Amino acid sequence: MRALVYTAPRQVVVEDRPRPQAADGEIEIAVAAAGICGSDISGFLGHSRRRIPPMVLGHELVGRRADGSRVVANPLISCGRCTACLGGTQNLCSSWRLLGMDQTAGCYQEFVTVPEQQVYEISDELTDARAVVVEPLANIVHLFRIAAPAPFFRLGIVGGGTMGTLALQTALWLGVREILVQDVSEVRLAVARQLGATLAANAASEVGRGAAREFARHGLDLVLDASGTSEARQAAFDLCRPGGLVVMLGMAKERSEIDFVTSIRKEHRVAMSFAYTPVDFERSLKLLTAGHIDLTPWTVEMPLSDGQKAFDKMTTAPGDTLKMTLRVN
Repeated sequence: MRALVYTAPRQVVVEDRPRPQAADGEIEIAVAAAGICGSDISGFLGHSRRRIPPMVLGHELVGRRADGSRVVANPLISCGRCTACLGGTQNLCSSWRLLGMDQTAGCYQEFVTVPEQQVYEISDELTDARAVVVEPLANIVHLFRIAAPAPFFRLGIVGGGTMGTLALQTALWLGVREILVQDVSEVRLAVARQLGATLAANAASEVGRGAAREFARHGLDLVLDASGTSEARQAAFDLCRPGGLVVMLGMAKERSEIDFVTSIRKEHRVAMSFAYTPVDFERSLKLLTAGHIDLTPWTVEMPLSDGQKAFDKMTTAPGDTLKMTLRVN
């Protein structure tokens, strides 16, 4: 079968690989389309210690079972037996694994096998471009669930990429009416304005930073870092009100220096949000099926054979492309 293999930093190559064999309790999926995630880009750039070449990346997929039914798969596989799993926090499983990470092959290949309980059937009305977003959206569903903001909260989103835009769309669907999106790309800020952000401010200029501070006034109730750079993390704290909540989602950098003394004096609360549970994944799928969330206007599809070109675009000049998908089958 054809597979897009990460062979070296900034290099992916289409190779012929053996078709995987489903173990007991697993089913085979013929991959139709696979999304490129920020973590895949991190691996492609050589920044991930858990994505070592040669390996097949990718964990966002839509495809078909042997009976022809269209499906999506939850790529975060937990043991189901540890304390975290039994407590309903499968994302914190002591032995979780993810497609396209460590020793588990990803979905940038024609066939993939996953445990049967990870598979969800979808209708033909849900296009591949929308269905492939169920996994990243599940992260946002999880984030808002654990943050549990009070009604009428004011929201800040630092980072207007895929996750920031999904957070914006979800917040608008939840009824949030005061939302700041801060980024350094005017192209992505234009998308945020089009979608309904109250203010989209460019953090690359003092004018933009000043506008964000003026909008925040004494601070926002909940601020999400959807980027993971050191600058974005500090900006999230700077925009948060005394007693407010900062949620860390972005993982661009492993370590950052934060002005914690100021935040201690403001009694900031901090939450870390990692991945999602099966419940979050199911709720994400329902939101997409109902049409509440849609990145299709900012989605670009390329064939698997153009994988190198797709990754190059997303790492050097994404423009207003918020989601890149690879057409596999």
